[in-house]
Amino acid sequence: MIDYLSLNREQWNARTKAHLTSEFYDVEGWLAGKDSLKAPELAILPKDFSGLRILHLQCHFGQDTLTFARHGAIVTGVDLSDAAITAARELAQKANLEARFINCDLYSLPDHLEEEETFDIVFTSYGTITWLPDLDRWAGIVARYLKPGGQFVFAEFHNMAYLWNDERTAIKYPYFNPEPIVEEMTSSYTDGSDEVRGTEVNWDHTVSSVVTALLGAGLTLKGFQEYDYSPYKCFHDSVPAGEPGHWHLKQMPGLIPLVYTLDFWK
Repeated sequence: MIDYLSLNREQWNARTKAHLTSEFYDVEGWLAGKDSLKAPELAILPKDFSGLRILHLQCHFGQDTLTFARHGAIVTGVDLSDAAITAARELAQKANLEARFINCDLYSLPDHLEEEETFDIVFTSYGTITWLPDLDRWAGIVARYLKPGGQFVFAEFHNMAYLWNDERTAIKYPYFNPEPIVEEMTSSYTDGSDEVRGTEVNWDHTVSSVVTALLGAGLTLKGFQEYDYSPYKCFHDSVPAGEPGHWHLKQMPGLIPLVYTLDFWK
């Protein structure tokens, strides 16, 4: 089997350097008080994070994790990229926020957390599960670290956004595709990332497979929403969708779902 962990760690280390200085992430604006959470996840998250223990899986360099901390949560962020976790710790220091960050493969998280440790909320968002080959193991991690009555908040790009060729004129990838997709990366999704290189390995997971895995882990589905916009300008053909922070695909504005959210409880 291809060593997806090493390849993906390497390319996310390369991405991190570019992302930290990008307008896309606007770290300086965030340090000045701008929050990073987006409307789809905010619609199902609690209004008050004070005192809540939150586990953020695949947290990148911790902007969302630290946004929770800024609003009073007790946070733990987890990511495969050692460069991202180093940056997350530095960002926490700059913002004078308390946070714990763990550098590990998601599936090995039990080697890094106490067995009895649980959280009020487990959170993960946007471009996360595509890097994971096994959703049942992923769902098991989510369920393991939720306390009874705890909430899993999941926001993700819809598979319908990933199927197309670059021109959006034909289907390039099948919706039902169990095989890994291995591609050479010539840039990242942010501005200032044209020099980023690497090999990425990812998987396309159907919405039904995500839901089925979480149900199989013993969680209860309370909400499922689809959105015809992306809260990020992360596709090469993104165009404004009318409201600030809403982006459509130029060739099919409002015609397909670009994001979905799931609200599960234990």
